[in-house]
Amino acid sequence: MWDENAPLELLKEMPKVLTIDNLCKIQEVIDKDKYLNSLNLEGDLCGKYAPFCDNCDKSIKYPCAVSYVRMMQEKGLEVEIEQVQYVQPVAEQQPIEEKVEKANGKRIRIAIARKKF
Repeated sequence: MWDENAPLELLKEMPKVLTIDNLCKIQEVIDKDKYLNSLNLEGDLCGKYAPFCDNCDKSIKYPCAVSYVRMMQEKGLEVEIEQVQYVQPVAEQQPIEEKVEKANGKRIRIAIARKKF
């Protein structure tokens, strides 16, 4: 189902210590193939696209690329990741603040959701 040659060929052309830019390129290749396969199978393949999906950590930036590189490390490929960046967690929302305004004699309710940081 997945094209394991495209990311492998790209990985072979990269330095032994991968930067965030390298991971971005690997992620793009994987995402493109995953997207095309998702269209063919008419469903989201996130988490079940390839063997490396089992060890995916979505809290990091470029999760598919990092998971793929770690799988290749386990297979003996000598490559390292310079730094793994964590994405900010989805902000929790505070309760909705409601405002009531009058316009042309009519009452208008405006709800505002605020994010916690």
